Amino acid sequence: GHIARRDPHTSPELRMRLAFALLFTVSAGATSAARAQTPTLPVSNAVQILTTTQLAALADSLPAGASTGRQIMRWEGLFNMISRRDTSGIHERHEQFTDIFVVQRGRARLLYGGTVDGERASPGGEWRGGTIRGATEAELKPGDIVVIPAGIPHQLLLPPKESFYYFVFKVAKPAAR
Repeated sequence: GHIARRDPHTSPELRMRLAFALLFTVSAGATSAARAQTPTLPVSNAVQILTTTQLAALADSLPAGASTGRQIMRWEGLFNMISRRDTSGIHERHEQFTDIFVVQRGRARLLYGGTVDGERASPGGEWRGGTIRGATEAELKPGDIVVIPAGIPHQLLLPPKESFYYFVFKVAKPAAR
């Protein structure tokens, strides 16, 4: 059999930097497109392992702004991204994707469910804007995991001058049979 030999001139730190460089090269093309739910990366069949150190570096790479994000990888029916929010968001509802996210840093209030007055259609089966009425409210903190099924209205509200970082999985809703 083939025995893999380690290059004595390649330190673990250098290998880590090369892995980060590859990860950032692959993900650099997707920012606002990922926010619009449009997968932009080629479909992968690779296993992905992101360490807490890598997730922190990805979060730190996001520029400040109302809402920024970077798509990381895409599989059939699924993609993931890292997001940063520096202000409260507007209501959103995704017809085609379930959102699953893991809070990395910061705190926010999540409004979800209820009905929405005044929402507007956006591309890709998205609805945005308007006012959620009769929503349930939850406080989110680092380590919390949130699952928002397709079709459920939701909105993140941040304390003033706070930032909120979260790792997101977008899972495509199965086609109706």
